[in-house]
Amino acid sequence: MTEETPDWSARLLAWRTSGKSGLAWCRDNVISYDQFKYWQKKLQPSVQRGMPGQFVPLKVASTHLRVECNGVYLHVSSGFDPVLLREVVSVLRES
Repeated sequence: MTEETPDWSARLLAWRTSGKSGLAWCRDNVISYDQFKYWQKKLQPSVQRGMPGQFVPLKVASTHLRVECNGVYLHVSSGFDPVLLREVVSVLRES
């Protein structure tokens, strides 16, 4: 990093700890909001960028299960059709 290149990681940390909105923080620190948004998007963790998650093994103790994926809720009861559930999850992964 050179003197001309600001440390955007440090700037974003300062913004997060300020409790201010991005726009207010940029105004107070005389920083271009467009540059702020660019670097915020570029440096944020991939989880926040909507990258797909991973499935983990799950033992269900209840007879009912509610699953959320991309804002879609599935209600699964005991005796469900596992083939149908796989097909539904496959469609949700593609969307």
